[in-house]
Amino acid sequence: MKNILLASFCTLMFCSSVWASLRTGVLAEGTCTSDFNPWAHSSQCSCTQGSTYDQRAGLCLDDADVEEITILGPIKAGMAANGGETAGFEITSKKGDIYDLIFEVADQEKLRTFDKMRFEVSGELIIIEGVERKRRTAIIAETLKVFE
Repeated sequence: MKNILLASFCTLMFCSSVWASLRTGVLAEGTCTSDFNPWAHSSQCSCTQGSTYDQRAGLCLDDADVEEITILGPIKAGMAANGGETAGFEITSKKGDIYDLIFEVADQEKLRTFDKMRFEVSGELIIIEGVERKRRTAIIAETLKVFE
């Protein structure tokens, strides 16, 4: 019985993994405009077939279904990573899951003064492919509320 439960748990953990169904983003390989939009990315880039440029993330996202998420936790500002593989902000959920946060530049400037405060963040959940950090989860923030 113990082995059956363990096998069922492993199947649930690996076959229905959060990684399997989320939109995945990669850097654009084609031509990008030289302007900067409110998220500090080019407003338009060309992507390979089966993906669409998302100017909020500055990435080519595959055409999988959009998954919305809401997380409550402290936001850390000023994050750094090799190769610039970070959005500069992250939030940690109650379960200990860490998500990069993608904000407009105007919100980034405000949030630097609220480092480590608790917020409720809602937005689109994506996976970002990278060289150094490989795969990381990120939220393209749509709403942000201070949690007191």
